[in-house]
Amino acid sequence: MAEDEIIKHTKKAYKIAHSTENSWQHKLKEIAVEIAIIIFAVSASIWLHNWSEGIHDRKEEKEFLIGLKEDLKNDLTNMTHSKIFYENTLQGARYFLTNGDGKNMNKDSVNKYSGIFFSSTDLDPHISRYEGLKSSGKFKIIENQELLNNIINLHEGIIQRIQELNEKYYRHNEKLETLVSQNAQLGKNGDVLNPSVIVNRSDFKILLNVNGGIILNNIIPANEAGIKKCNEIIKQIDEEIK
Repeated sequence: MAEDEIIKHTKKAYKIAHSTENSWQHKLKEIAVEIAIIIFAVSASIWLHNWSEGIHDRKEEKEFLIGLKEDLKNDLTNMTHSKIFYENTLQGARYFLTNGDGKNMNKDSVNKYSGIFFSSTDLDPHISRYEGLKSSGKFKIIENQELLNNIINLHEGIIQRIQELNEKYYRHNEKLETLVSQNAQLGKNGDVLNPSVIVNRSDFKILLNVNGGIILNNIIPANEAGIKKCNEIIKQIDEEIK
């Protein structure tokens, strides 16, 4: 053990220093040799410790990145589905706004798009692995600084932004849901009997425009940014673990 060697040579240097058998010049040379041995032992011990820790960190890094890749694949799927959901919702909003006078509306289209007032989606990100690494203070095990920055940016920026926008949209859409629920007249088969009355309301148009703006200018771009960043990180991970 390096510790044992250090103790042994420290004791030997002490013994030499207090010996009366040799001249001080001779003792100085022997002490210098012992000090050199101690310095070497300490340096070797530090190097071996760092080497062992480095091997452990690389193993831990690889395990984390492999797991993170699977998390990102799931998040990528969720973001893609969310983007499609909001694109369909935007299409429905545009339909009702375009036919705001109610004259060109047909029953099938009304039934097809009326669901947008009662639907929402959430990202439900897979962040437990990332949060675990973050709380353990082990970000340093990721050697590629660009990769680490991208991972942090995705989780602390883009994902949180998407969740905040989803919540914002949900709150706004609740107002539309309430308005439609209070004013819609339904037939026996669930068809809306008075769509023109609802779409001609100014409060309906305002709320629908606000929702459309949130989707077009914020939610869809945020999901697109998340999709792009997930693909970028997955590519970087593949380069790191190959």
